[in-house]
Formats: sequence, structure tokens, C-alpha cells
Amino acid sequence: MHMKRILCTLLCLILTLPLTALCASAKNFVPYLAYEYNAEEESVPAPVGYEPEGFYLGTEIGVGAFSNPTDLCFYNGELYILDSGNSRIVVTDPDLNPVRIIGELEYNGETLQYAGALGLYVCHDGTILIADTENHRIIECANDGTVVRLLEKPDTTMLSESLVYRVKKVIRDYNGITYALVDGVNDGAITYMPDGSFGGFFASNEVEQTAQAILNYIWRQFMTEEQIRNSVAASPASFTNFDLAPEGFVYTVTQSTENVSGVRLLNFKGSNIEQGADYGDLEWDRKVRGTVSTTFVDIDMDEEEYLFLLDSTRGRVFVYTKDGSLISVFGGKGDAVGTFTSTQAIETYGGKAYVLDNIQGSITTFAPTDYIHTVRTAHNLHEEGDYLSAKQYWEEVLKVNSNSTVAYYGIGMALYEAGENAEALPYFRLAYSNKGYSDAFSEVRKDFVKTYFIWLLLGAVAVIAGILVLSKALKRRFARANAYETSALERKYSAPLFTVFHPIDGFENLKLRKGWSLPLAFGMLTALFLTLTASWFWTGFSFNTNRASDYNVFITLLQAYGIVFVWAIANWAVCTLIEGKGRLIDIFGTTVYSLLPFIVALLVRMVVSNVMTQDEAAFLYFIQVFGVIWSVVLIFTGFMSIHEFSFSKTILSFLLTLLGIAIMIFLAILFVGLMQQVISFVRSIWSELVMMM
Repeated sequence: MHMKRILCTLLCLILTLPLTALCASAKNFVPYLAYEYNAEEESVPAPVGYEPEGFYLGTEIGVGAFSNPTDLCFYNGELYILDSGNSRIVVTDPDLNPVRIIGELEYNGETLQYAGALGLYVCHDGTILIADTENHRIIECANDGTVVRLLEKPDTTMLSESLVYRVKKVIRDYNGITYALVDGVNDGAITYMPDGSFGGFFASNEVEQTAQAILNYIWRQFMTEEQIRNSVAASPASFTNFDLAPEGFVYTVTQSTENVSGVRLLNFKGSNIEQGADYGDLEWDRKVRGTVSTTFVDIDMDEEEYLFLLDSTRGRVFVYTKDGSLISVFGGKGDAVGTFTSTQAIETYGGKAYVLDNIQGSITTFAPTDYIHTVRTAHNLHEEGDYLSAKQYWEEVLKVNSNSTVAYYGIGMALYEAGENAEALPYFRLAYSNKGYSDAFSEVRKDFVKTYFIWLLLGAVAVIAGILVLSKALKRRFARANAYETSALERKYSAPLFTVFHPIDGFENLKLRKGWSLPLAFGMLTALFLTLTASWFWTGFSFNTNRASDYNVFITLLQAYGIVFVWAIANWAVCTLIEGKGRLIDIFGTTVYSLLPFIVALLVRMVVSNVMTQDEAAFLYFIQVFGVIWSVVLIFTGFMSIHEFSFSKTILSFLLTLLGIAIMIFLAILFVGLMQQVISFVRSIWSELVMMM
């Protein structure tokens, strides 16, 4: 009997093991996929950086149900929750255990309600600021809830009298200056001085130069004053939220009209000192069918200066280093723990992230995984300049995430610091670090020159001597026999070479003898197309910021063929009116033949860029500018010759040609817009017919 009990117990244990394992896996279940971006700005899988740890409703933590909670703030190890619908502030410890509740406030014998408030901030001295949105004020109170004063709409002509003063967010810096984001104010944050007086506006976004904004600006130049008054002028986008960074700087996020929202770091003067990194989802411009619009609603910087950006569009949190490198993405839309219905605010404390969902009335906590601990440890060592110590952690990162560009860069820097420059090059390539690659390549090249200096010197002498001998031989070969004969360079298929050095005689002879070769001209345009394509892919890595996935063959064809055709047609149309003598084929041939120096300069720049570093970029710039100037001079002198214009009349013809091109582009835009409206109208009619059937 005893043996039977033992056997039954063992059998029960065996049967419950799968269930135990299932429960364990359910506990660690993560309802979202983590990813990051590679050098091509395409999302690639990555290990989960932050896992959902807890899900808290007001009823579960013992303070009653939350009603439209709108903001969070940590101070002195306590979490302040703005429970807007209940007009209260719930204070808890980091584990969401209640500490106290700040409810109705008293001020000068009056009870203050702040239902509908959207912003909460606890200053470094414990002062609580409430953006009392619906009551058009800021409530300032001590940490125990004693109201100190009310900051209301400033009495200034800089704000419209009709403006409804709806304060959305509020912060205060270490100098006692209060910053308020007000709905409908796009001149920047409204500031209050320590004494409560109006301090003016702090920073603002620039007007976004979208195609529509530029078109509206052009239209306004032709409007009457009354039409301008009735039109809507382009204005900068308002800040969505902000956070006070160390050293008193202010981080802001903006709901941009473009698909990637902006993050700015503002100094005391309100100037943006952010390095221009791209934040949010980046694939919108490549995957048209899966367009993603990132809308950041909150930003928080943790104790180690990592940025946490909260996206309301997809319910995700993006984690960046302070220099803009993405290290983790977590969260999402849904009903499972770790996903959200409507993200509203984010705070960090003790390495954890706290995300507020105002519709669910919940707070979800996220804990860092071992993977993100390793990433952050490596990055912290990297920031301290201890690249060699960071290397082992970056190698651990690559073992579980071969897509990590920050890890490749970290290892590249460690190898560069150790003097292993050749070994560092492939890592900088994988990290797509042009600067790091250039620095390492400079050392590799220096070592190469030291090793093979004698051979390189002899090779340079041989090349120079060969060029001199070859130039003399070519000069004898292609020289004119006498003043009445043409040289070999002036023949039909070598004419472009002659016009490079003798543009006036060359283009005049081509016009008089009708020596243009259309196959040669189109061949040169094809050579330009191939050169532009090759430059896109094969320019030296130190200077190549192009990405293979961005290459567009149609745009390159337009650059090589379309611009020349439009220029030739516009110039022909203009010069016909001002008595130009050149035919369309003369204009086309002169334009194409004159591009030879530009094509050669592009080729030389591409080749030389593979042996140059970023410190020598001026040399590459000189090559390109030299080619452009030479081609422009050839076009100018060539047009003087074929049209028989004076210097001033040639300049006039060029200006009129540019005006003609602008008119052609304008008409093309109008035509495309009209066609879109026609197509839209036809589709609507078709939809009506289908519904009637």
C-alpha cells in the first residue's frame, strides 16, 4: 500500500511537470516582437529588451478605479499619478503600493477641482505643478498639497485675447523658470519667471518645408491682401511634450506632419543642439503599403541618460542612447499585458519603465532583460572611453543579436583603439560608420605608405613620365598638318575631345559642317547615367552616405536624360524668340558634348574617394566643382558660338531658359494635379454606379 502511494505521487509529479513548464512560459510570455534598424534603416529582429513585469489597475493597488489618468512623475523614489477624472494625485512607491492621496485642494478658502488636467510635474524641491487644462491655469502646490499660487494666462499682447488658455504640459527648471505647453500656441513654450511674471516664449519648431507649404507660399505671392487674410499661413508644429534633462537642458517631442516625429534638445537660449538623429519608425518611405506614422506623446530620460520615447500610434516605446542610437523597442497595441489601448505617459525609475494607459486606466511596468543589461553596460563603458573593456560585452551582444549596429561600432572602436585598424574596417562598415571607417582607413593607408614608400615613389615617377610621353605623342598624332586642314580630333566621333579645349572653334565647326552624332550624344548621356549609378554604389565608404535600398533608377534616368532634354527644349523655345541661330540639334549636341568634363570629374572623384579620408574631403569637392565649372564654361561659350550671341545676350538667354524650365515644371505639376482630380472624380462616379447597381 505504501509503495502504491509512492508510485501515485511520482506519477502525479510527472504529469504536472508539463503544466508547470507551461505556466512558467506563460509568465514570461511577451506579446510583442522586438526589432531594431540596420544600416539600411530596415527593421530587423532583435532580442526583447524589456519584458512586462506588472499590470496595475487602481482597484488592484487599493486606491479605487482610475478615471482617465493622464500623467506620471517620479520624485524622491515615489510615483505621482495624475488621476485626472477623479481630480486627485495618487502617490505610490516604485512597486505601486499606495503611500498617500492628494485630492481636493484649498486656496484662499476656495476648493480647487482639477478634473481634466493633462500635465503633472514634481520639481527638484518637491513642488507639485498641475497643468489644470480645463480650468485654464497651472496649480502650484507644496508636496503635501498646500496650494502656493495659481499661474493663469499671462496679461500680454503676445497672446490673442480670444485664446482659450488650455495648458497641456508643464515643467520647471533648476532656475525656477516654469515652461508651459498651451493648446493653440505654436510660438514655443510659454514661460513664467520665478516671481510668476510672464517670461516670453521659449523656442519653437521651424515651419516644415513640405511640398504643400512651398506651393502655398508661391500662391500667396499672387494673392490680394484680402485673399491673404482669409488664407491659412504655414505655421510651425507645436511641441507635444517635454522633459527636463540633466544640466538644465530641455528635451521636446513634436507630432510632425511627416512620418517621423521630431526630437529636439534645447539649451538655455532655446536653440536646438540635437545632432539630427532619426527617431521612431523609419520604414515609411520604403514600404509604401505599410506606411507607419510615429506620434510621440511623451519623453523621459532615465538615470543613465537613456531616452524613452512613447509612441501613441502603435503603442510602442523606443529606447535610445543620448546620441540617438536605437537599442530597444517594446510594447504594442492590444489587450495583453505589455500592450496598450491608448498610451499617455512614460516614466523610468530603477531601470524599469512605467507606461500609463489612460483608456484602460492602468500602469504597466517593464523590467530590463539580461540582453539590454549587457547592451547598456557595453554602451556605458564605451561612453567612458573604455573601449577595450566594452568589447567583451559587445561580443556578447552579437552572440544573440547579429543585427546590432551599435555592437559592430563598439567593437570597431575597440579594435581601432588597440591599433588593429585593418581588423576594425569591416566592423565600421557593418555599423555604417563613415567617420569611424575613415579614421581607421587613414591609419591603414599610413602603414601601407610606410611599408611600400619606395615602390610607390617609383610608380608615381613612372606614371608622370608615361603621361608626359603619351601627351607628346598624342599632340603629334592629332596636330593639324596645316591651317587649312582639320586635325584627327575634329572628326565626327572625336569632336567632344576637341571642344573640351577649343569650345568656340569646335562648336562653330560642328554647326557649320553639321557634324553632330546623335548616337555619340546618346552614348555620352548613357555614360553619364552609368557614372551616376556607379558613384551611388562605388564611392569610397568614407564619403558614401547612399543606401542601396534608396537607389531609384528612374530618378537617375531623369538626372542623366531628362534635365538635358528639358534644358534643350526650353533654350530652343527661348532663343527662337530672341533670334538665336542655333537649331534644336545644335543646342542638344552642344549641351551633351559640354558634359564631358563633368562626367570625367565624377569618375575621377569616385575612384579617388576610395583612397581618401574625410579630412581630405576638400580635394574631392575641388574635383567635382572643377568639372562642373569646366562644363558650364563649355556650355556658355558653345551657346555663344551656335547662337551667334554676345556675352550679355547669352546670359539673358540662360536666364530666360531657366524661367522657361520653371514654367514647364509648374505646368507639369498643374497637369498631374488635374489628372489626379479627374481620376478621383471618375472613381467616385464609378463607386456611385456600383452602389446603384
